[in-house]
Amino acid sequence: MPAEEHIQYVPESSAIDLRAAGWGAFAAFVLLAGSVAFLYAVYQRGVPVKTVPAPQQFAQPRVTTSDAEIAERKRLADAQNRRLQSWRWANDQHSLVQVPIDRAMQLLLQKGQDAWAPLLPPQPALTSPKAAAEQATTSGLGGDGNSPNQGSGR
Repeated sequence: MPAEEHIQYVPESSAIDLRAAGWGAFAAFVLLAGSVAFLYAVYQRGVPVKTVPAPQQFAQPRVTTSDAEIAERKRLADAQNRRLQSWRWANDQHSLVQVPIDRAMQLLLQKGQDAWAPLLPPQPALTSPKAAAEQATTSGLGGDGNSPNQGSGR
């Protein structure tokens, strides 16, 4: 190991060259300042200066109350009240009845907790499209052309 004896370890100096570090910091600062200046110039050129318009006051609403308008408003309200207070057919097939609102509230009170129950019992869920097709053909809905679901795409 005589060859290893000639190699001597010389540690590196712990001192740094302040001039090189200073020039590096200065160059980084100049690059940062130049980038900010360039972006500011692009922004000033690309974005036009807009002034905020002065606030405006909107005109006050004008409500005219002529006798004709009052009479028309009263006529419409009376027609609506007559519809709410009268019995009548709600559709052309005479299958739905419009009940006066007071009577409808009495009927709901008579039902009690059951007032919000579904009108029709829930149908059991079908497991497959094939089962639905079989049910439609066996229940008499299919084939006569009068089926509500036939040809509707639902």
